[in-house]
Amino acid sequence: MKKIYMVFFAMVISFAVAAQDAADTAPVLKSKKGENYLPETGEWGLGISGNAFFGILSGNNSGVLPGFNFVSNPPTNLADNFAVFGKYMVDEKTAYRVRFNVTTSSRKDVRDVIAFEPNFDPAFPKFTTDSRKSTNTLVMIAAGLEKRRGSTRLQGIYGGEVVLGYGNSKSTYEYGNPIEQNLLYPTFNFDGNAGGTFRVSERDPGGSFLIGARGFIGVEYFIIPKLSVGGEFGYMLSYQATSNGTETTQTWDGASSTVRTTKTDVNNGGFTSLGIGLDNLDNLNGSINILFYF
Repeated sequence: MKKIYMVFFAMVISFAVAAQDAADTAPVLKSKKGENYLPETGEWGLGISGNAFFGILSGNNSGVLPGFNFVSNPPTNLADNFAVFGKYMVDEKTAYRVRFNVTTSSRKDVRDVIAFEPNFDPAFPKFTTDSRKSTNTLVMIAAGLEKRRGSTRLQGIYGGEVVLGYGNSKSTYEYGNPIEQNLLYPTFNFDGNAGGTFRVSERDPGGSFLIGARGFIGVEYFIIPKLSVGGEFGYMLSYQATSNGTETTQTWDGASSTVRTTKTDVNNGGFTSLGIGLDNLDNLNGSINILFYF
């Protein structure tokens, strides 16, 4: 009986060694110059949208460019897409990946208005300026794990990731004419405000927060060594919350002969939403991606 066990054990070891040798000697895809087509352990990948590139090649100026049904639009109105994404190859079949979009913008609008004077002469008015400064902030980050299948230049990819997001916009107003006892009905010229007994000095509609868990599956095709074209489908469970907004106004307080500032809540306390669905529920068409590995 011992001999039977020893023979069986030897056969198992032999098969394991043979399988390992086969894996170690599996052919590696190489170009005519000897370069590996597929990404290798320890390499980094950088992904960008291929829309503009393919538009230039095709001479297409209509705005209708090649598309693929994939992740550039997660199912949330917090952000429409991720600007850049990167990968780190843990091994030939596994990668850590990060996608992100961090955007801030600021704009200032200025309007000329007639300056208030105690002895105002309509024939020779003087002017001052009102201004509105608008700021917008958007942060989207997704981190996850990607697996790949296939031994040819056409590779299948799949995996999961966690998505986090934040967005906010705010407007602040400055006025050339101060509120005072002789100017109880100031006018202002932005956002449809026609004036009255108060004027707005700040509007903050509240920030939006997003958290989601997303699964994805897609393909990459390596055109030349370390350069691929690909895209992916995604399905995400997301939770989004918008905090309560505020509006700050100024008015003249006759009792104290001072300007009174009042902050009030808007948006009825904010809102929350929970959803699950394919990327970009309104329009599944996304961009074709180009990925570089180095």
